[in-house]
Amino acid sequence: MIDDLRAELARGDLPPLTEQQLRNVLTVLEKDSQAHLESFTMAAPGPHAVVAFGDLAAADLVVYVLHGIETDLTLFPEWADAAQRLCVDIIRSCVARGEPRNVATVAWFAWDSGTHTSALATRNATVGAARLAVDIDRMQLRNARAHIAVAAYSYSSTLLGELFAMGIGDDVHTAFSIASAGVTHAAGVAMADAIARGELVMYATEGANDSIAPLGRLGQHPLDPRDIRGVVVYECDGGEAPGIDGSTVVGLAVEGHSSQTSVDDRGIRHIGYYDEHAQGYLTMVARLADAAVAAR
Repeated sequence: MIDDLRAELARGDLPPLTEQQLRNVLTVLEKDSQAHLESFTMAAPGPHAVVAFGDLAAADLVVYVLHGIETDLTLFPEWADAAQRLCVDIIRSCVARGEPRNVATVAWFAWDSGTHTSALATRNATVGAARLAVDIDRMQLRNARAHIAVAAYSYSSTLLGELFAMGIGDDVHTAFSIASAGVTHAAGVAMADAIARGELVMYATEGANDSIAPLGRLGQHPLDPRDIRGVVVYECDGGEAPGIDGSTVVGLAVEGHSSQTSVDDRGIRHIGYYDEHAQGYLTMVARLADAAVAAR
């Protein structure tokens, strides 16, 4: 698979942006021996890639990490970093409990997440959900016993909803909705039913000063996952959180809607949902470690 990527780069006639996107993926793969290119497609409006961190075939827990709107392989390095770190932190949390487990995470860039305008509809999320279901099925041919989890951020939580609304989410047993753009009412019913049957454990969070996430719920998917019956709501506005080593720590509050932490011109850090010290991130790590320990 990586040879196909290198061959595409060797053509020499790629648009500069496309070439940079592919080099972003190659750089991640070459820097981490535990990174594996699971799929690679030249598509419109841009190339898609799926990269796993860890051994999918041996994993007790596989976590699919999904991005939000207006995100393509231009931003792959920061999402790859988040997926890598999540994998390591879950493993560390399991080890701290005396319950070591095999864990893999997947930076899943196999869908067109669209724009702020298209995000008011479900089309991109529906297509993405179908593609994710196919990828999960393929992975399970290699590892049928793995516990499948999905960490969905912003509009990808709409994708998560469509997965269940279409009846193709049966293999996902743990899910996180982070700063959701909302799900349809049909998705909410399907998720609530899966939770009630004991087939799904779902968590949801959103920062108090996140002014972007609610805008996504003004369209065709108005339901906040935090309002779905049976969903476990957890905090991300700063405060007590489970530490990686099993201690209790004070986690940082997220600022705004960003997935990743940024530093402004004055050198001030603005905490994103995937910041390693964020309250919500630390809680997600602990709950995923719970799932990994229970999986074996």
